[in-house]
Formats: sequence, C-alpha cells, structure tokens
Amino acid sequence: MLEIATFCLEDAFRAAEAGADRIEVCKNYEQGGITPPTEWIFALNQAIQIPIVSMVRPRGGGFFYSDEEIKEIRDGGHSLKSAGSQELVLGCLNEKSEIDISLNKSLIQDWGLPATLHRAFDECQDSFKAIDDAVESGFIRILSGKGAENPKLLEKMKKYANKRIEIIPGGGIRSENIEKYLKLGFDTIHSSAKTGIQAQMDPGEIALLKLKLYKSLK
Repeated sequence: MLEIATFCLEDAFRAAEAGADRIEVCKNYEQGGITPPTEWIFALNQAIQIPIVSMVRPRGGGFFYSDEEIKEIRDGGHSLKSAGSQELVLGCLNEKSEIDISLNKSLIQDWGLPATLHRAFDECQDSFKAIDDAVESGFIRILSGKGAENPKLLEKMKKYANKRIEIIPGGGIRSENIEKYLKLGFDTIHSSAKTGIQAQMDPGEIALLKLKLYKSLK
C-alpha cells in the first residue's frame, strides 16, 4: 500500500493518476499539513476510486488545542465526512505532550470513521506508551517519522504494536531509501513524493516507489 500525502487539489488528482493506492489530503505543506477545503474532498470523491484520507488539523504548530480549536476539529471532521472522505487523520495531545485519550476517542466515535494518528505521535517521548494510548483512543494506524533517525526504534514499535494497530513509516521516504523500511517488514509506506529543488510532487517518483514496494511483496 502506497499512501501519498498531497497538499493541493491538483497534486491529489495527479497522485491518484500516477498509481497511489491511497491519498492523504491536506493543505499548506509549510505548516506540515492542515485541514483541506471540503470542496477538494467532494471533487476527488466524484472522480477517483482510491481511498481518501483527510487531515483534520486547524493550524500548524503544536497539538494541544483550545476548546475553540477542538470545536473546529470536531466540526471539520463532520464536514469532511459529508464531503466523501472515507478516513480521517488527526492527533490531539494533552499539556504533557501525551496522547489525549478521552478527546481523541470522543472525536473518533463522534465521526464514526476510521482514523489515523498523525505525527503528533512523534512528539510523545514514550513511544510505547503512546502506542497503547493510540489503541485505547480507537486509532487504526499510526504515522511516524521516528524511523528516519532511528530505524531500530521503528522496528521495536512495529513488534510492540503486534497487529493491535498498524505502524506506517513516513518522513522523507523516497525511492532511494525505501528499501530500509521494506527490509523491516513494512508493506505500507507514506510519502509526499516531492523531489527537486522546488520540492514538487513527482508522478515519476510515485511510480518508482510503487515499483520497489510491490517488488518487495513478491
């Protein structure tokens, strides 16, 4: 499974056309991805057949939110669901930079959609406690960039999760380094497939990523 993170509507369409198996839709790459317009999700849902995962994040920066921001998150998730998103990606932390179990659980249950814990997870000091907290919150997947600097930790996380929740590696994965993750036994990879000086999404890079991913599964 190749999941491509996209940050504009044009790139979302191009990623689907280039062979992505699933797309994560956000806007504002510079802020690490925030909630996209519902119009994008509606347009994509009418035109493509692959799963659409929508980011629910009201702003860049940290993942501890005010009451007003939590309402914005809750309402945003409902709007994205109504527009046709099949899954949502989010992550709310408490003041101690730990997973806010009660808040995330409340949001996920309220929306009634599968949810991925995004890289708010990487802000948690204790990765293994955070995995337990994510499971208790009701997430089905965790996206983490911790493997970029510490592949052994990523491998331990995968083993610790023990199929209770899926761990998806992300964070700078491209065709030249994807083998590092494939050798650890990951069969779902997250990438923005951005290349070049201007860091543009590259359909050719998507094709290369998919080729290497599916070769490893044979």
